[in-house]
Amino acid sequence: MNKQAMISLAVLLVAGSLIYALGATLNFHRYSDDVVEEMMYFPSGHLLEVASLGYETLVADLLWLRGIQYYGQHRRTDRSYPLAEHVFSTITDLDPLFVGAYRFGAFVLTQDVGQPIAGIRLIKKGMLHNPGRWQLPFDLGFLYFIEMDDHASAAHFFRFASWQDNAPELVKRFSAFAYRKAGKTTIAKALWEEIQRSSTNNVMKETADYALKSILRDELADSLAVRVERFRSSTGRPPRTLTELVGAGLLRSVPPDPFGGEYFMDSETGTVLSTSAVSEKAGHTKRYVEKLLRRYCSQEGDYPRSLTGLEDAGFVESIPRVPGTDTEYDPETGTVDYVLIVAGEQ
Repeated sequence: MNKQAMISLAVLLVAGSLIYALGATLNFHRYSDDVVEEMMYFPSGHLLEVASLGYETLVADLLWLRGIQYYGQHRRTDRSYPLAEHVFSTITDLDPLFVGAYRFGAFVLTQDVGQPIAGIRLIKKGMLHNPGRWQLPFDLGFLYFIEMDDHASAAHFFRFASWQDNAPELVKRFSAFAYRKAGKTTIAKALWEEIQRSSTNNVMKETADYALKSILRDELADSLAVRVERFRSSTGRPPRTLTELVGAGLLRSVPPDPFGGEYFMDSETGTVLSTSAVSEKAGHTKRYVEKLLRRYCSQEGDYPRSLTGLEDAGFVESIPRVPGTDTEYDPETGTVDYVLIVAGEQ
């Protein structure tokens, strides 16, 4: 092994050791043991900058690989990312010119973690350190439009992106769209289609594909709801099932749910729902309610005999309901299930 290779290996070993060892200096009392172990890889970027012996970019690259591993592990399992903001903040503290870390980090914070403000904060940090890069203000416009429903700010940052060197024509088109206040769905589809077309990141492509299918799913549900109302107006009653719309000549056939499910009518509200959307909502609500149940058990020493116990103890104002489902609760295990009701649509 030549001298340069030995030096590189030594730097890698030192950097890896620093990443792990310096984590012991952080205050971890807010986190569980498994989160603490993960956090050990991500001490403050400013602390690492002092300790990385002039190899900040190399350490950032190592942390980037660890960050991608962290994201992948949680994406395959619990889809919970308690360290995401800290991970990408640390990486970009060490390498402020790492544009890809800002962009992917903001995407994860917004789409996976559900913290668009954190995503916006990360992109603004990237813009401060990378003036002239059109991708960052474009992403900021995207976040303001899709997540914040703030068309004025979106238009401003699309326009700012269009002024940067090498900005493609599409950036100018989105600026014009936003300033004209075109329909939100129209622009949202165009934005997601552009991400799907241009991104080299498979996660971002998958998310764009999911978003486009979600938009189509909502459009189909809205179209079915219009036909349900026409049926109601002509017959004086709602249809018992969506297939009645076919018999009435209002539909050729009930369209399939783009995610492989089916559309049906909620027996209580008469609204048109899709099984995939209900299942997603049920999954989110289940995790939320079971988290409350665990807190209740930690405080009271046992699970409540019924879900109304959460209301009585002040953990929630009212138990969340998922339209199109029945709620089943097991007080012995503290588990909740939302069972789909698709009466007559099978």
